[in-house]
Amino acid sequence: MQQFQTIYSYGNDKRQRYLSNMLTEYGFTVVDIPGTAGSYTSSQDSMPLEQCEDVYSRTGNEILLLPVAVTKETLTGIIPFIHSKTYIIGGVLPDYLIDICNSEKAMFLDYMKIPEIAIQNAVATAEGAICEAIKSGSINIQSSRCLIIGYGRCGTVLADKLYSLKAHVSVLTIESADIAKASANGYGIATGDFSKYDFIFNTAPAVTITPERINTMKGSCIIIDIASKPGGTDFEYCKSRGITAKHCLGLPAIYSPKSSAKIIFDEIIKYI
Repeated sequence: MQQFQTIYSYGNDKRQRYLSNMLTEYGFTVVDIPGTAGSYTSSQDSMPLEQCEDVYSRTGNEILLLPVAVTKETLTGIIPFIHSKTYIIGGVLPDYLIDICNSEKAMFLDYMKIPEIAIQNAVATAEGAICEAIKSGSINIQSSRCLIIGYGRCGTVLADKLYSLKAHVSVLTIESADIAKASANGYGIATGDFSKYDFIFNTAPAVTITPERINTMKGSCIIIDIASKPGGTDFEYCKSRGITAKHCLGLPAIYSPKSSAKIIFDEIIKYI
């Protein structure tokens, strides 16, 4: 069958659990590493961490399946055992891990760089962001004024979904091509005055929601920041102004873990 038969699965979110089950059903032996998957139990094998370490040191052709945005603690535990027959699969792999893989001639796959996964992940992220906005706010999305900062994959999908909910959507972006696209799609083009918005969604991986812009917001404004750490919002200043600002990461794993796992499974199985 496959060159790789055993998969060591790390991560405690529901998406990772569904993904492990799908791989088990496909025919792989999936070993759940204790301490990384909470209280989850399934038909998967289980192995004490020290025994896993012994296996890593003696055998080859194993896959280490990491979650999206793997923790430093997990990486610290596996880095000493990376070798030329290791295959690391994960999402948003840090540069220093990729450097180690290259140095040890280990294979690796950052599945968040696969276009099919990135695009479909944007859908799950957008839906999750809207859920967070609804939970945090006190008004309907319909007829509300929504600002989206950034008009990449997530920003584009988010604008489309908010527009479908009959919100008044505006976009803030510095890219001239994106300004043209947003305008062509019927969205307003925002300036630095944020006073009219009920919801602000930041997708840009840069500091965009600054004290100067926060000072223009009304107190009831809800900020949902989905940009990677550290986000693009001055959260402390928002807190001092009494403005609700939430940094929402890993939304697909929270709101649609089974669908998100299936998206990842369908693509990574091609590479395995």
